[in-house]
Amino acid sequence: MTATHRRRRGTGHELREVVVRVAADLLAQLGDADALTMRAVAAAAGVTAPSVYRHFPDKEALLRVVIAERFAEFTEQLESAAVSAAGDPVARLEAIARAYVRSGLEQPGHYRVLFSAMNAGPAGLGLEPGAAHPGAASYKVLVDAVSACLSPARRGAAFVLATELWASLHGAIDLRITKPDMPWPEPDALIETALTAVRAASPSRPLPAESP
Repeated sequence: MTATHRRRRGTGHELREVVVRVAADLLAQLGDADALTMRAVAAAAGVTAPSVYRHFPDKEALLRVVIAERFAEFTEQLESAAVSAAGDPVARLEAIARAYVRSGLEQPGHYRVLFSAMNAGPAGLGLEPGAAHPGAASYKVLVDAVSACLSPARRGAAFVLATELWASLHGAIDLRITKPDMPWPEPDALIETALTAVRAASPSRPLPAESP
């Protein structure tokens, strides 16, 4: 009988990158962190389960890295958009909103890992009480950008306005991903509508005039 062997997928840092990538892909497919297993990750990576455990002691540790790395990439995209539109606060917020939607539509699998996967909150990631979720940095970019658009007297509304904007942007992305056959408006049109409340509260930018 001829012995069979698993295909080697590298060792050390190379294998770790493979494990993180396939775990992210599986999570995007499953949509639920509880449904992800280390055995399934190992099989998808083409290695044995002990090989995965050498890099990640448990599933929570693996999930923390997957979510943290994906959110770091996403946050960098938002921050880069903010830098590219330095100057007018409303223009900067518009650039961030467009980067948000572009990232979600260009990488739907990554986006769903970050914002649609169930049980990937603090408890699912095994975070210590009070520890910041990996997504906190990207949300802060949005809240700070909204706050910069408001007068000092109105900055207390930044959190609510940023949450409303986030919900609108998320809906525009998630619905396009799950219902691709719908006759959706162009993303820019939805972004403009989503920014209406912030523009209305901003002393630096009036609402755009309606077309006759």
